[in-house]
Amino acid sequence: MGLSDFEKKYKASNGIKITYIEDPYGIQNDLGKEKLVVLFSSLGNEKSEDLNTRFPYTLLSGLRFYNCRKIYLKDNIGDVGCYHLGLNGNFDVQEAIVEFLSKKIKRYKIKPENIIFLGNSKGGYTSLLFGHLLNVGNIIAGVPQFKLYNYIRDNKPFLKYILPEEINPQVKRKYNSYLGKIISQSTYHPDIYMITSKNDKTYLTDAIPLTEKIKKHNSRLYVYENNNDFVKQYNQVIPNSMNEVFAILSMLLANKDMNDYFDSKKD
Repeated sequence: MGLSDFEKKYKASNGIKITYIEDPYGIQNDLGKEKLVVLFSSLGNEKSEDLNTRFPYTLLSGLRFYNCRKIYLKDNIGDVGCYHLGLNGNFDVQEAIVEFLSKKIKRYKIKPENIIFLGNSKGGYTSLLFGHLLNVGNIIAGVPQFKLYNYIRDNKPFLKYILPEEINPQVKRKYNSYLGKIISQSTYHPDIYMITSKNDKTYLTDAIPLTEKIKKHNSRLYVYENNNDFVKQYNQVIPNSMNEVFAILSMLLANKDMNDYFDSKKD
């Protein structure tokens, strides 16, 4: 069986279709039904002809033995996804994702403290975005972007179709400050677990201002910095930090006290 055999579609009230997979491996018991992990996809390979590589799922088989509900979101709108925001300056995909996940959470009757949003890179950005929009209890974000316009301009110019056709200073400010604005406006204060590295070129441009924004919002922030010599650039941070990602996820699902393992960064 291929991925398409497990995929489901949700058509939002605004007409946007969401593609997703609910855990094909099932839940073991009632305790597992009380917890939900939503996985936001990383950026795919824009040069690939293979749709599964171009629009990947995150950790589809990696969480197979975790006893919880799981929803894997595919970002397949646009040439290689749209950060679940929308195309050409629209935010209709974001609206559809909020509608979809709100209905799932309500249907499952899961408490905020039992919900985990997880993603790396692009998925880190979207896990933080939707985690604050939907007031979930826990967010795991690996090397997330923060100033989105600058990131697209400097690193992924092929994603410019996300932005309005006319780029002016107002548009630049809007996309650079968008995640920070969502965090600041949220009335909920999730526990946030961020994986980063001083060896990543976006550390100063994204990780530091994002950290400052989260602390100002008064959320509890835990930061794991993988500064090992063998982590020399951005795309090496997460592959060399998966043990820590799984450790964080495991402790959250097992209701362990994170203060036993991390230094809290909350002022």
